[in-house]
Amino acid sequence: MCFGDHTFDTVHLSYRDHFPENRPRGIAEGWGFAIELPAVLDMLDAVAAGQVQAADARAALLEGVAQLYGPLRCFEDEDEDDQLAVCRARGGCPLCQGERKGWFDGLLDSADRQWARFTAPEEYPFTAGQNGIHETTCSVVAHHNPATYARPAGPAYVKALRRYVHSVDPHSDRSDFDGDQDYPRMHSMTTEEAHQWISKNTGPKGGRNYKRCARCSPVV
Repeated sequence: MCFGDHTFDTVHLSYRDHFPENRPRGIAEGWGFAIELPAVLDMLDAVAAGQVQAADARAALLEGVAQLYGPLRCFEDEDEDDQLAVCRARGGCPLCQGERKGWFDGLLDSADRQWARFTAPEEYPFTAGQNGIHETTCSVVAHHNPATYARPAGPAYVKALRRYVHSVDPHSDRSDFDGDQDYPRMHSMTTEEAHQWISKNTGPKGGRNYKRCARCSPVV
């Protein structure tokens, strides 16, 4: 561990040994970490001798925390608000760079396709939602889709990614997250695709496992 002109060799820094309730703070700020006492005493001696500044010693300790934060997956133990604060402060985090980024990019790919279909009702005249089938121009479909949509890029992408990553439930179907209303979800279909969808959602005895919208009364 280095700070100032001093190097402290083989400093033992550990995590998850103790979370003192009387000194709560974010894990990225050192909560849950422990360091060997001899190393601390050596640092204090160096500070007392005027060889290094106390601020440099503090920064070195937090740098040690930062180096272990990702590899030890400390972020998994953070409060959600603290996770987001750390991510914003550092311009990213392991969650934003991990598999959830792939989930978000997949969401955007799907949203691009759904929006292209939704905005071409002459080619995709029918739309399926959670509760049944509609005409694509139905007001119910418009209500459940955003008024406008464009794939985020640049800083807007980073902001949208961060919002998704830090609010999505990884144990769900990943459709519930902050800002989910900003992305088209309903599936617009050609007439042939609508026939296939109806067939798939019709039971072996002809029973319908879906509803036809009472407002637009789609005729497929």
